[in-house]
Amino acid sequence: MKGLRAPVGDQPAEVYWRRRIVLLVALAVIVALGWLIVSAVSSDGAEPSTPAASSTPAASTSPTTSVSPSDEPTSADVVACAKDAISVSVAPNPANVPSGKQPKFDVTIEQVGDVPCLLDTTAKNTKLVITSGDERIWHSNDCPAEEALIGKEWLLDSGDSKDVQVAWPRIRSAEGCATTGDAVGEGWYWAEVTVAGVKADRVQFHLQ
Repeated sequence: MKGLRAPVGDQPAEVYWRRRIVLLVALAVIVALGWLIVSAVSSDGAEPSTPAASSTPAASTSPTTSVSPSDEPTSADVVACAKDAISVSVAPNPANVPSGKQPKFDVTIEQVGDVPCLLDTTAKNTKLVITSGDERIWHSNDCPAEEALIGKEWLLDSGDSKDVQVAWPRIRSAEGCATTGDAVGEGWYWAEVTVAGVKADRVQFHLQ
């Protein structure tokens, strides 16, 4: 025990005490370094859990990026309606027209094709013609006034239908929208409607 408290040797006591202090400091440094190394290894092992937790939000956002824009067709990416893709029918409304009233006709246009198409009802291929026997009474090419039907563009999907109503102003017409001055009398007349080159069956009606 005396050797621990009072160093024994041929060196002065101060030398032995310095050696002991240096040894104790070295041991303390070694212990501290060991603790730091253990702490660093422990923290490195815990890091992989952070990316794993953040991967869940990234996976949840993937459906949002896969949403595609609307597939609704527009007039820019469809073709003009072929004649065999359009069906036209006409019905007088009413069939017996009172005196002083304009005859009106309900026109139904059906798209019977397989794909969407654009229907263009220009004045050249869409018309209303009124006849009596072999006599032409009125022609919309003379007086292009049927704004509900002529000069329209309709985008029609397969199975779509369009209903419009056209009227005859109960007068005779000539080229340039000139009237003949002849009165239109009571009797039976025929109405014939053509839409985009597709002619409907003509219908008969009576003027009082």
